[in-house]
Amino acid sequence: MGLFSKTGVTVALIYAASIGAVPSHYAGVKVAPDIKVDFQFYRVSGADVGAVMRQITALSPTQADGHIGKASYQLSWQLQTKATATRCELEQASVRARIQVRVPNWMDKARAPAKERQKWDKLVAAMFDYESRHKDILLESVSQLGTRLAQLPVTRDCPTLEHQGWQAGQAVLEATRARFDTLASQTDQGRKLGVVWPRAG
Repeated sequence: MGLFSKTGVTVALIYAASIGAVPSHYAGVKVAPDIKVDFQFYRVSGADVGAVMRQITALSPTQADGHIGKASYQLSWQLQTKATATRCELEQASVRARIQVRVPNWMDKARAPAKERQKWDKLVAAMFDYESRHKDILLESVSQLGTRLAQLPVTRDCPTLEHQGWQAGQAVLEATRARFDTLASQTDQGRKLGVVWPRAG
């Protein structure tokens, strides 16, 4: 059983920007990021780490897709366009990021021996460290995508502009996936950061 699952970045279409009169590029475009992070916990109990591990093993198929914890990341963008007689106007641009993290919460940890609590705290801290590195990558991608959308060239027809926005988004998505893969490789799926289930006893 793995320790921490990560679902792939998913795609939606949502774009943005306000228009200017510059011939080659739209001017005055604002791209406001919409970022939300949702932390969720599922309850586990046990007298020590070993007991908690056994309960997590039983619960994880329904609580964390067969893992101890999981994190999902979504990046989406939207262009609002308007066709005119001379060109396609880019009226608004938006970029959304959604991060959801689900980890176990040891409810009766306070009654466990200090050594067991330390093992648990170390694991949870490592899991959040690993997740935060993914989050940082995603937030950088939000900024990069916003910049690309704001700099789209002026086009005569809206389907062309929307396709260019889609291409920009796909390029950022691919770069994000590549960075996620590099992080996983460099950290051995988080193990080098301490995402290793502590031994009981």
